[in-house]
Amino acid sequence: MPVVAGLAVLAAAVMGGCESDELEAAMAEPAATVTSLAPVCAQEAKPVALPGSFPSQAALPDTYVVTRVEARSQGRTVVTAVSPKPFAQTLADMQKAYATRGWTASEGEVEERDAESNFSGNGLRGRWAVREMPECTGNTSVSVLIGK
Repeated sequence: MPVVAGLAVLAAAVMGGCESDELEAAMAEPAATVTSLAPVCAQEAKPVALPGSFPSQAALPDTYVVTRVEARSQGRTVVTAVSPKPFAQTLADMQKAYATRGWTASEGEVEERDAESNFSGNGLRGRWAVREMPECTGNTSVSVLIGK
């Protein structure tokens, strides 16, 4: 399954269903120039720079390799990355990073191999997702959608 398609994440409280549906639709929305990509393991990943407008509070942990940045409708940005860590460790990293940088998690779920969460704070809102990568043992895909 392509990394771009493998979007998932964690959360705590429950948020309104409309907002969740809107964020899920935006996360799944195909970019105009996107083609399906094969999964890339962390050791082979070619890093891509985050745009200057991407908020530092939403930055991924340092060991993660950003592999794709996409502009979406309504000024949203989707960042796709690969973590060189197993799913459980990656999930804990994401939870800690976002919880300590002024974000409030909402409407999310954690399953055996994937997790997802909406978040808001710092004048923005978004959704992050993590998914185990069976084709890359010990690696996890990470996606973050952020916008106003």
